Amino acid sequence: MTSFNRTICVMGRALDQMDGLGVYSSTLLRHVLERDPQTRYLILLRTDKNASLFREFENAETRVIPTRSKVWWDQVVVPLAARRAHADLIFNPKFSVPLFSRRPSVFVLHGSDWFVNPKNYKWWDNLYIRLILPLYLRKATRLLSISRMVVDDLVRHVGLDAAKVTVNYAAPGSHFVPISDRASLSEFAERYRLPERFMLTVGRVYHTGHDGLDEYPGGNNESLIRGYRYYRAAGGTLALVVVGRDIEKYLRGHGFTDADLEGVHFTGFIPNAELVRAYNLADFFVLATLYESFCLPLIEAMASGCPALVPITGACPELAADAARYVDPLDVEAIGKAMLEIAGSEELRRRLRHAGLERAAQFSWDWTADRAIETFERIVPARPSSGTTRGG
Repeated sequence: MTSFNRTICVMGRALDQMDGLGVYSSTLLRHVLERDPQTRYLILLRTDKNASLFREFENAETRVIPTRSKVWWDQVVVPLAARRAHADLIFNPKFSVPLFSRRPSVFVLHGSDWFVNPKNYKWWDNLYIRLILPLYLRKATRLLSISRMVVDDLVRHVGLDAAKVTVNYAAPGSHFVPISDRASLSEFAERYRLPERFMLTVGRVYHTGHDGLDEYPGGNNESLIRGYRYYRAAGGTLALVVVGRDIEKYLRGHGFTDADLEGVHFTGFIPNAELVRAYNLADFFVLATLYESFCLPLIEAMASGCPALVPITGACPELAADAARYVDPLDVEAIGKAMLEIAGSEELRRRLRHAGLERAAQFSWDWTADRAIETFERIVPARPSSGTTRGG
């Protein structure tokens, strides 16, 4: 039997989310498991949807404990399971930790938009976060943050102790690369009925990871479409391909007509494993969201060799530096003019493509996993193996 020198209990609720946070959590854990084989990771789940996700790792044990209440699961189920497993540490790739457990804990800060853009959420969500997040921040032994901007925002708004935080950027999946296989790209384009040339956006109009379908105004899809209308009125001919669930339905429900959506092609949801082909086919990527705490689609686009036009707000400048074209997401005319500029200049697209590939290469999941493991090590140093399994 493999012996382990410590046990880390992972709060795996986020693994069930079909969004960027779910992709982040599963990818981070896979790399941590690969790079820390001497640690036993007890991964707790609320459903059996992903019970076999890590079955090939000897150091991963998955345990499904269903409950109806997320709060009960976080605050009662998790600490009880961690105690029974003699866990040395509790880790949550999302936010929240057990408030009444004596075990040290680490969680990941994914954003600060409750404070920066409170209109993105219902008043009760904002009230809940403003009350509970400071408690989690104080309770956690250490924190990981997906950008420096998130740390700075929370220092300013809730008095976060920045000394507890390690900035630990996410990274694109290894499949996000330039693709030379034209047959594969053609098959994908035909399956999704994509136009011959287009600009691409990846959006959302509803909150993910929440019960119900509350609208997410931070997606700012209205301004993007109006910017595209400016582009078309000024003579632009590229189609706009929109990837994401229910975006056409949302826009039509908010008064957009056939004329407003002329030239716009909605694909619906595209699995992350296939999204790389859309980036490879696009002339450029465009985003007009109000706030991005990390913006994984930007990193994915750059890694795929797709030039990027993104908001000047949020963490996009921190991530892309000089490898992207920036725009005020609230300035419809500026969005349209930037579309015209990039669409009309092969030289600009070539420069952004080259710079984006270089910049994206600086983000690595191995580096991200190592930073997480180093954080665990600072709290619970791995002890030499004694030849027996710990945590039984």
